[in-house]
Amino acid sequence: MAAPRFIYHIVFTDEWDRQKDNTTYSTSTFEDEGFIHCSKVEQISGTLKRFFRNRTDIRILKIDTTLLDAPILYEAADDGSGFFPHIFGSICMQAIVEVEMPQGYRRDK
Repeated sequence: MAAPRFIYHIVFTDEWDRQKDNTTYSTSTFEDEGFIHCSKVEQISGTLKRFFRNRTDIRILKIDTTLLDAPILYEAADDGSGFFPHIFGSICMQAIVEVEMPQGYRRDK
């Protein structure tokens, strides 16, 4: 099976707002872990439930993997829930093709 063209990264709104005008995007966990956590489209719901339950201050970055400068590896999750894309470097902003609010998110909450 071919790797998907689009992968997704979930970010807190304030972290995205601090970086959205930069030429690259990275995460606070990159220095500790050496990669940026991402999900395939079918993994987003589970990732939201597991790590972002009851959070409304998040955005989902849609990343075009054909525009990335950094390598991607698909690695097994610790809980056995599948293989997740990890980006080993910063994300060039042109690779972020869309910024979405999770389905059901309401600004006035």
